Amino acid sequence: MAVHVFVPRWMDQTNTNAQNSNAKALLSRFSDLRARWTAVCSHKPADGILRSGVKTVCISSSRWWQYRLLLSYQSKFDAVFYPGPHWADEAGLKIRNLSGRRRPVIATIEGIIASSDSLQRLSDMFGHPVFAQPGTDGSVPRLRWLYEAADHIIAISPFLARVAKALYGDKVSCLPLGLEPEIFHAKDRREPTRCRIVGCGTVKSSKNPQAFLGLAARYKQADFAWIGEGPTRLQLAREAQQRGLDNLRFAGALEPGLLAQEFRRSSVFVLPSHAEGVPKVTQEAAACGLPVVLNGFFEAPSVIHGGNGLVAWSDEELSNYVGALIDDPQKRIDMGQQGAAMASEWDWNRLAPQWEDLIIRLATSTRS
Repeated sequence: MAVHVFVPRWMDQTNTNAQNSNAKALLSRFSDLRARWTAVCSHKPADGILRSGVKTVCISSSRWWQYRLLLSYQSKFDAVFYPGPHWADEAGLKIRNLSGRRRPVIATIEGIIASSDSLQRLSDMFGHPVFAQPGTDGSVPRLRWLYEAADHIIAISPFLARVAKALYGDKVSCLPLGLEPEIFHAKDRREPTRCRIVGCGTVKSSKNPQAFLGLAARYKQADFAWIGEGPTRLQLAREAQQRGLDNLRFAGALEPGLLAQEFRRSSVFVLPSHAEGVPKVTQEAAACGLPVVLNGFFEAPSVIHGGNGLVAWSDEELSNYVGALIDDPQKRIDMGQQGAAMASEWDWNRLAPQWEDLIIRLATSTRS
């Protein structure tokens, strides 16, 4: 009998949350007859979800949606994969446990959620500063509880696998995230006449988009753009205007196809944040032929220092690396080509079957 796996992630066509997008990319490619899958949605599921035969539980997008999500956890299934950070996820699992209907939970770890004491221990262990990703006061303890209660954790990088083992024991595997190769590719890539540096992400302090103000002021010979929406976008745009930084713009969000086009018309991708998991946007930028500059504190496997990009260990070093690539067009081209070649390893069509097989084996063995 096929194992029935519940995936409490949103399958809506229009939902662009990173974790939900990953879940959609996976489930739309699952086809193994050993399992059947149920997820949630609020409106129309993505086309790939409909084609793959994933069942969806429709949850209203009204203010009561978290109660509906909690109730969906009480349905009949054999395992839970990819539970979320909401109170309804925690409550849904706890109610099942209390009622004697516990089922195995397979979680993913895509960033570090840890106390200051744990961060210091991790920093000592890895020999460099380790930073936690920000979260609301409620979601941080919930995620810690989830990882402690999970039967298995899938980490999305070797670094995060080591972190998870240090914090939660040996119940850890490692599988990478993928990308959509038909969207993010280097075909028809054009190097602009004037060097163009691009960043991307939610415009909030934890992503450090404010670093682009200093970069644009230091390197007037290049253009800079940050793509994304967020609470500080208008403030940063006003500050850039007040400082006379005509070479910097905060452009707002773009859907994936347009984002890929922007990457292919740029020269370098820069991610100045200190705390990430495996920033998928670095994979997408590399696939579009851009060299990537980022910080090394989260040991992103998507960038090899001196290969397809440069890895910095301070804000000043990151700024210097950006300047070095601005001054060296041939290095930009060489690094970009290496990144585009690496991207063949990140194809969801190649990676999704590995995720599917692991989840099924975990769900089946734990059920037995």
